[in-house]
Amino acid sequence: MTGGRIDQLLAAAHAGDATGDAALALAARLRAAGHEADVFASTVDEELSEQVRSIDELPPSSSSDTTILHFNIPSPLNDVLVSRRGRRVIVYHNLTPPELLLPHCPEIARLTALGRRQLHDLAASGAVDLAIGVSRYNTADLDETGFGTTTTLPLPIDLTGLRGPTNPVLEADLAHTRAPTFLTVGRVAPNKRIEDFIRIAAYYLRYVSPEARFLIVGGTHGLESYLDVLIELHGELRLDGRVAFTGKVSPLDLITYYRNATAYVCTSAHEGFCAPLLEAMAAGVPIVARPATAIPETLGSAGVLVDSDDPAAWAELLGLIAEDPELRASLAAAGRRRVRDFDTDAVLDLWLAALANGAGA
Repeated sequence: MTGGRIDQLLAAAHAGDATGDAALALAARLRAAGHEADVFASTVDEELSEQVRSIDELPPSSSSDTTILHFNIPSPLNDVLVSRRGRRVIVYHNLTPPELLLPHCPEIARLTALGRRQLHDLAASGAVDLAIGVSRYNTADLDETGFGTTTTLPLPIDLTGLRGPTNPVLEADLAHTRAPTFLTVGRVAPNKRIEDFIRIAAYYLRYVSPEARFLIVGGTHGLESYLDVLIELHGELRLDGRVAFTGKVSPLDLITYYRNATAYVCTSAHEGFCAPLLEAMAAGVPIVARPATAIPETLGSAGVLVDSDDPAAWAELLGLIAEDPELRASLAAAGRRRVRDFDTDAVLDLWLAALANGAGA
């Protein structure tokens, strides 16, 4: 790593987003190591306005500088990266395949297809000195796309907040019943296969036990057409408040949901890393997940993988977890062991070493 500035570029900086959080954590560690480091974004949530600068404020670059582009959506920042002097790095967070977004979100599918073309253009330009995948799954994609020097580094995610206080009002509401609580977290997008989560809930409530709660925690902005399909399915299956959409929640509420979960359920068909798995592990929540894309890599041996589209297979397993405290304790302990592999300080050390040496661990 050179002695110049280290600037990170984001297409969008959203509060609570794992990509933005990782960029801010890296910038803080770089500054602590004596580097001049900032994060710039084309759009910035008001909550982050004091931590993330507008891309319009990006200073000119010199041959001693390093510019890092976090790539997860198409944007004009690709051209900004190529135009910069000094070292040019991309961090690839993956792109959801367009076919997983159709037919519910055709506009988002178009954007991810554009992003794929932009990724190929970046590789073909030869301008990128180092391409980092946040999972081996992502790095394999970078290698196949044609980037020269690649490496794998996990996302630096600060999980200490999960040991913080909960929302006492929500806590009391969730504690009102002893029924098991099954949780899934993330944007309510088609690749998350939320319809599978809903079908699992329907089977569980009818054939395993009528006493349970299934919570879908995540934002729906820009995904309203998919949400409409899910709500229609919810009605067709005659489900009630035991299967609920919370929308996007505050960090305090998110901690509370994790703390009160019997199991975390990941039905997603595509993940470049899957930060909620780390959150669930850190909170001591047993995990049941689909073995798709980067999910097995992130999860390791800390959960149960279900390679089936049959809701019965998932629901029966959730029933076993709900009824067996020793099984829950064993899975929770496995998660806590696994999450230590993602210790924030240790991961950031790997990032600094990779930026200094041009290669990862």
